[in-house]
Amino acid sequence: MPSRSACHVPYEVVFVCTGNRARSPLAQGLLRRYADGLDVSASSYGTLPVEGAPALPAAVAAARALGVDLSAHTSRSVRGADLSRADLVLGFEPAHVSAAVVDGGADIGCTFLLGEVVPLLDVPVTEDDPCANARFVVSVADTRRVRARPDPTRAIADPYGLPAREMQRIAETIDRLVRGIVPGLFGSSVTEPVRPPGRLR
Repeated sequence: MPSRSACHVPYEVVFVCTGNRARSPLAQGLLRRYADGLDVSASSYGTLPVEGAPALPAAVAAARALGVDLSAHTSRSVRGADLSRADLVLGFEPAHVSAAVVDGGADIGCTFLLGEVVPLLDVPVTEDDPCANARFVVSVADTRRVRARPDPTRAIADPYGLPAREMQRIAETIDRLVRGIVPGLFGSSVTEPVRPPGRLR
């Protein structure tokens, strides 16, 4: 029987926020930690054209507390990016979902708010190939939601300009949600790497 981490086609997750300087790079780093050992890649973009900007200092500190190093991160814009092959695209506000589809070419059936997706992933594991299973889970999740009206109460606030304690609260919310993605998609428990953090891979 093949390993649970063996995929015929690797799985790609993309996170999109506003500046790609806090929420989306943090989620990217967390997913890489929790999906360690699975054939999964994670990347992130912002809706603003601020390529090359560093992560916000408060985001770097909050990420470090969660075992993620954002010190070398630089922002990228979703404008001109090709998200058409991504298996799952996750935004933090409805505008991020729209931009991923309109500007990045993401498949609308695979594009969700991070805050809405985890409860929709409660689908039994049916495949030996974990990435094939994850694609099936997302297809079912798409049928379960009201696509035309994203729930604004599921949005995760932009931490830009907020106190560091708010960035920490937002980071903890993102961490809780990202922790739910791995078992929801792949039917496996999250990996708990030993802290202190390592650099984003």
